[in-house]
Amino acid sequence: MISEIYHHSAWSLKFFRGITFLGNTDQTIAIVIIFTIILLWKRYYYAAIFLIINKILVTSTNTIIKHLVERERPIHHHFVYAGGFSYPSGHSASAFALYITLFIIAWFVFKNLKLRVLIGISCLTMTLLIGYSRIFLGVHYPSDIIGGYLLAATILTFTTLFLFSQNLLVFKFKHINEQCDK
Repeated sequence: MISEIYHHSAWSLKFFRGITFLGNTDQTIAIVIIFTIILLWKRYYYAAIFLIINKILVTSTNTIIKHLVERERPIHHHFVYAGGFSYPSGHSASAFALYITLFIIAWFVFKNLKLRVLIGISCLTMTLLIGYSRIFLGVHYPSDIIGGYLLAATILTFTTLFLFSQNLLVFKFKHINEQCDK
């Protein structure tokens, strides 16, 4: 699969270096700060907390897993600098956490379906392009990207269930509350 992706031109290298730049830690933190300020200004406090929590949880969990797995990066030429270990991809996990969280927030904030779909397509495209760019630039295996996406998706699932549930009790099983009262 990597050999099929690994065909470069001057234009494609420039394009994917720009895309991967948008998944760098500093850039994703800056984007989170900008959107947090906007959300707080618009008084979407839970959305701002949701965004920050997802970024922190995904980044810290990704770092822990990287140090537990210690998978070396691909040995072929890297077209951008990449330090540390390979699995899971921090860029992919971070992009998923950032852009998919923004899509979830937009889905609840905006009422216009066309705008929701446009934002969703844009966020999904950025997430996929950042992951693809990491393989294209030679710094990750496809499984690293999938691992990053799955990690972020798992965390987003739980934070979404937790923050958007009625009374912050996610798992409501029939009769359990009644039995606990006895």
